[in-house]
Amino acid sequence: MDENPENHALTNIVQKRFQAIRSEKVIKQPTPLQEILGMTQQEREGFWQDQFKKCIKCYGCIDICPVYVEESDGLDLSKWVERGQVPPPFPLFHLLRAYQVWDTCVLCGECENTCPAQIPLKTIQDFVRYLPPEKVFEVIPGLENEARDEILNFVERRKKLPRGISYAV
Repeated sequence: MDENPENHALTNIVQKRFQAIRSEKVIKQPTPLQEILGMTQQEREGFWQDQFKKCIKCYGCIDICPVYVEESDGLDLSKWVERGQVPPPFPLFHLLRAYQVWDTCVLCGECENTCPAQIPLKTIQDFVRYLPPEKVFEVIPGLENEARDEILNFVERRKKLPRGISYAV
């Protein structure tokens, strides 16, 4: 193992790995995030409808989440969605939950791993975390205006508050 002459903190093994990554031009298997971003609006609507109609509102994704959400935070799921409600009002439940934890999510993926319907919940969280809400509503279409306005107001309020992270573990 030789020292890397360009960056003394890296060995030549690490440098060779970086070079291999840089030279890779073809994505062999796109992530769900990449697939969804590459879809047309109509394809996205169909994709999310297929995903969300599988949801049974078991709340397993919420129960497993290590992030504690105070009920006073502003987006109260029980105001919008009854527990166990089938068929679900999609994408309301999933977007409300994603925005409840958008600034404290640790991106562990346990919500997705425990979902009996195998809904790409971490992908939703990635969209919510890295895209402005208006873009999220384009990528995950179907949200009614009243809920959309509530989420936008919630995000603006949360941006102004100092926020300590609480975990349920």
